[in-house]
This record gives sequence, structure tokens and C-alpha cells, in this order.
Amino acid sequence: MRGEETGRAVTANTRVQVWGLFAILLANFVAQVPYFYHLYYSPAHPLPDPRSALLMGAVFALFIGSFALLMLGQRAGYYLMLFYLALEFFFYLFNVIGGALHGYGLFFHLADRDPVLWAVYNWGYVSFFAAGYFLYLLLTRRMELRSQPSQTRPA
Repeated sequence: MRGEETGRAVTANTRVQVWGLFAILLANFVAQVPYFYHLYYSPAHPLPDPRSALLMGAVFALFIGSFALLMLGQRAGYYLMLFYLALEFFFYLFNVIGGALHGYGLFFHLADRDPVLWAVYNWGYVSFFAAGYFLYLLLTRRMELRSQPSQTRPA
């Protein structure tokens, strides 16, 4: 992680947190594969709708690209990751609020009896909280996250 305007080093603790959050959010994309096959796959329609696949691909590209740029210490990576995380966080927040407003309750997917759907939906909730924490981490450690990768220091 390299930055233009600061010499503060990225702590090992922060680096581990960033990579852990990346893994959680990446797993959420992977979880969409069994979700698709469980709910939408049929021999007549073996692939997702092109518009849906394009949208998911664009969001995935935003995630991977912003993370790569963030890890390189690029200003664009920091702001693109903020944008992606806000998108992810508010998507799930609106889902939770919408469920409550429509009488399903908060985190209503926890009650799903289908094991595939239960796992995918609840991994979405994990991603919701991870995106919120990642946003917090980016906002509170902005200067640290834009420092030199060679200057990593212990926590």
C-alpha cells in the first residue's frame, strides 16, 4: 500500500483486517453461484440472464479493481473502494429495513429452512456487517492505508 502524501506505515493489524474483509466480501460473490443454480437453473436456461450477469460482473470488477488499486496505495482505489462498500452496505441495509417495513422482521432470512438459501442469505448478512466495518476502517485509517507497502510495521 503506497501513498503520496504520508509517511505513516500500515500496521500488520490493519493489513490483516483488510485482507480478511476482502476474503469475506469475495466469498459473497462466490456464494452467488450455488444461489443461482439452486433458484434459477433449468436445462432450458442453464445460464443467468445476460443483463443480470453483466451487472454482477460490473460490480465484481469494481470490487476487484478498487481493492487492487487500494492495495497499491492509489487515491482512486481508496475512493472506488469507499463507493463499492457504501453500495454493498446500503444494499443490505435497505433489504433489512424493507423486510421489517413489509412485516417480515429484521434479518428474516435467518428463519429460512432451505439450507442453501439459509447459507447464502446469511453470508449476505456477514457481508453487510463486513462492508460496514470496512467502511469504518477506511474512514478512520485513511492516512495509514495510503502509506508505503514497504513500511509495514507491527501492530
